[in-house]
Amino acid sequence: MVDSGIKKVSIPTKDLPSINPNTEGYEIRYRIVSEDKNRTSHWSPIHIVKPEFTYVPGTIHANSTSDIVTVAWNDVDIYKGSTYIRTANEYDIWVMWDRDDGGDWLYRSRVAGTGVTLLVPDTYYINGVDQLAKPNHVTVEVYLKGDPITRDTDFLLVYGPAKFTA
Repeated sequence: MVDSGIKKVSIPTKDLPSINPNTEGYEIRYRIVSEDKNRTSHWSPIHIVKPEFTYVPGTIHANSTSDIVTVAWNDVDIYKGSTYIRTANEYDIWVMWDRDDGGDWLYRSRVAGTGVTLLVPDTYYINGVDQLAKPNHVTVEVYLKGDPITRDTDFLLVYGPAKFTA
């Protein structure tokens, strides 16, 4: 028998927090408050809601002119099974500058949209040591927006690593 006193709440996707790439889901907790707001309220434990999304990327490409590299990619569509959910609108960008010698990965920024402009630095780093030379390659990884921002897992990785001439 269903209890008529049980309330159901739906949360729109746009109101959910960012997916945690380490747990591969949304970290959700709720608070129960009495209607008269005079009684004690209580927070629930954190629940992990795994969305089971499929991310469908397109292509990524770059154009280089003197000291600027412009990287652009197609929108990433998000599906659950065969049902279209939405198009991703924010991405976390990681870059590695080098001269084919494996530079350090650096977090660039979170961007809204499908492109980023990178200024070629005068030097780059390998294991934290300045190489005192201008890099001639850039490798880019594009992740869907996540919290925390990390490269420790490829759960939200949608493009990369993509290597381009700087």
